[in-house]
Amino acid sequence: MRFPIGEDGALRSRSVSETKGVSGERSTDSDASAQGLSTFGGVFTPSILTILGLVLFLRLGVTTGNVGLLPMLVILAGSTAVSLLTTVSLSAIATNLKVGGGGVYFIISRTIGPAFGGSIGLVLYLGMSVSVAFYAIGFGEAVAAVTGAESAAAPRLIAVVAIIALLGLAWLGADIATRAQYLVMACLTAAIGAYFIGVLDDLEPGRFTDSLTAGDDNVGFWVTFALFFPAITGFTQGVAMSGDLRTPSQSIIRGTFMAIFLSTAVYFVIILSFGMSADLEELRTESAIMRRLALHPAFVDVGVISATLSSAIASLMGAPRTLQRLAADRLIPVLEPFAKGDGPSNNPRRGVLLSAAIAMVTVAIGDLDLVAPIISMFFLASYGLINYATYAEARAASTSFRPTFRFFDWRLSLLGTVGCVGAILAIDPIAGAVAGLLIAALHRRISNTSGRARWADSTRGFHVSEIRNHLHLMRATDDVSRDWRPYTVAFVPRNPERRQRLVEVANQLEGRAGFTSVVRILRGTGPVVRKQAASVDVELQRELEHSHPSTFGRVVVAESLADGVAAVLQAHGIGPLSPNIALFNLAHPDIASSESGDEWGSMIQTARRFGSNVAVYHSNPDHVAERRVIDVWWADDRSGSLLVLLGWLMTRSAAWNGADVRVWIERSDEQGSGELDRVREVLADARLPVRVAGTAQPDAFNRTVQDAQFVLAPMRIKHGEGYGPTGASVVDLVDAGLPSGLFVHTGEEVALDVQPDQSLSTQLADALDRAEQLRSRAHELSDTAAALVVRAEMARLEASGDESSPEVIAATTDAAAAQRTYLDARARAEDAFLRVRSLDPSATEGTLDPDIWLAERTPDDAAFIRDR
Repeated sequence: MRFPIGEDGALRSRSVSETKGVSGERSTDSDASAQGLSTFGGVFTPSILTILGLVLFLRLGVTTGNVGLLPMLVILAGSTAVSLLTTVSLSAIATNLKVGGGGVYFIISRTIGPAFGGSIGLVLYLGMSVSVAFYAIGFGEAVAAVTGAESAAAPRLIAVVAIIALLGLAWLGADIATRAQYLVMACLTAAIGAYFIGVLDDLEPGRFTDSLTAGDDNVGFWVTFALFFPAITGFTQGVAMSGDLRTPSQSIIRGTFMAIFLSTAVYFVIILSFGMSADLEELRTESAIMRRLALHPAFVDVGVISATLSSAIASLMGAPRTLQRLAADRLIPVLEPFAKGDGPSNNPRRGVLLSAAIAMVTVAIGDLDLVAPIISMFFLASYGLINYATYAEARAASTSFRPTFRFFDWRLSLLGTVGCVGAILAIDPIAGAVAGLLIAALHRRISNTSGRARWADSTRGFHVSEIRNHLHLMRATDDVSRDWRPYTVAFVPRNPERRQRLVEVANQLEGRAGFTSVVRILRGTGPVVRKQAASVDVELQRELEHSHPSTFGRVVVAESLADGVAAVLQAHGIGPLSPNIALFNLAHPDIASSESGDEWGSMIQTARRFGSNVAVYHSNPDHVAERRVIDVWWADDRSGSLLVLLGWLMTRSAAWNGADVRVWIERSDEQGSGELDRVREVLADARLPVRVAGTAQPDAFNRTVQDAQFVLAPMRIKHGEGYGPTGASVVDLVDAGLPSGLFVHTGEEVALDVQPDQSLSTQLADALDRAEQLRSRAHELSDTAAALVVRAEMARLEASGDESSPEVIAATTDAAAAQRTYLDARARAEDAFLRVRSLDPSATEGTLDPDIWLAERTPDDAAFIRDR
């Protein structure tokens, strides 16, 4: 029969430790735990019992015979390294937060979120419940072998009886199981001691060199690694018992490390003893070689029976407590009834019944080899996530991550994560892929159904860290010409219906590419208004979470609405992310609004003054269109480019998916038909899926777009009033029956088709290269002119000051020509650097008032040239 990893490791590692309840409170445990468990009883004993199990008695000889002593010691070192690295991560978490019940589920859910924690918690529960059947069948096989039962059904019948007996034990509570571990430990100690005593008579040092390596015709290294690795993985139960320990942080660290070091030493000595007491062929073919080498075979039989029975007890005690904590967290609604416990110890009897039933069904299935490797992967995945969770906490630089374990380093957690992934690939990559897919499916399901998390985990810190890093990479001076995105600030009114419509339009403009912030401005000053703003902000966040969860909200207090707009457009955002569209509802005299016409005019005028694109939304619910068409009015390239891009972005939203974007080109009497072809060529080069419908006179604007569902039209803002394509005010155009849409004032130029080598970055780089070349040429000419000036002076000296000397005249002429050439080169270099400054978005124009700003002193390029 093929056992899962938990036979001596992961499955069992959850169970014994989790016999102490789910809540992490001492009051829910036994009377013994009310005083607090010691390091020895609470951590070391269950850990050592988990690690020294069936692999030690039945597989260690076979694995050593497969590869030889040296490779086997390498396998032991690699397996122990994974355990130690994971324990380092556990120690960091255990000293950073109070670990409650639920074991690994609790750790993962409280660090990297409920979705990961819930998916791992559920598969761990199923794995532990199924493992009860594995261990019970192993117990049945051991008992049948000892008693001489020959019936093929005997092991399974014994397994069923064992599960029923364990059910009764688990029904009574965790107290008895916790005390029983000392008896199990005594049996295992006796079995190992009997082996060491018995093997002394068979030790022959001469065999050692012959057993260092095995031949090439035997089972390979990685297959042997897969057989042995389960033995070393049972080390995490102390975490789940932290609520029951007198000193949790110290006990978890000391007890777990002591168990790993001692168990590794036991494995190390036994492997060496194999090499001096039997040849590799004997080890390969005799799986129970420890029985033959021990003082008496019965001791090893007792050890095997104790190992299987203790693992089954541990799994049946641990699985319900993981389920109970998972149910108490209410991540999976169907599991919520299992959160109930019974008695003063909060014993999860409902979970015990379910786990026993799963074990019974598993025993009845028969062939378990298909399921075993997948279950093993569940536990390896949980270890990997422990390491990753600790690594993510550390790398996120969370202010709440302050572990007191001094040997922790994030690189060790990363190495542990890689080690767990490597172990999965080495043991069974197919089973690992199946387990990964199951966990991913559960993660997606829980993410979509669990709702708001009921605790604060570390995912926010991780996201903040990533945002911080990416914002630093996105410098404010980066060229955005190829990747213009809408960062919209929607200034919403008090009226909920108008507010919702404006937010919907803002989200449609995003096109899955930008951001939307919803801002409500409250007029006034003083503590009363600030308190009102805090209350309104709560309501706004709740409203957005329900209707538009991807939208951000903010409430601003200002003396006037225009002041609020100015403050938001200047200060909203962070680093390179700042608003580029200010979106308003149209203030119509016939529509009740929180702002008057004059205030509305001041708001849009203020937005225009700060260089923002200004969009004004108007709604016409009475307008009926036959087709889903978005009309764009192209008055000029500057406004038309932005409007076409916004129209295309709207079609990427769910509301306008599949809509037709139709472009109308404004044509004056002076323009010919060439404008139509030119715009078509511009849009074709931009690869935008829009259709140029034709041209129209400005006074035909309303008639032309009547059959559209939505209209995007240019707008001029003058003296606080918006004017449309016809020159009439936007209010008059809306009153004339215009379909719903946006009037947009273009505050920045947007290029529709910028190739990588045509971007501002390319122009700036080319200009800087040209300027550097000209500066270098100017330096060379400066040196040449200086040399000629010296030569002319030398000629004068030789001619005794005779300016009419042919040599003096020639030298002076050459020096003057060189100086003129240098001055010309210097002027061209200065012009080139002026060109660079004109292209550099970080450069300032003009001289700053020193009373306002004192700039850092930097070398001036032109001055540098002159100083040469």
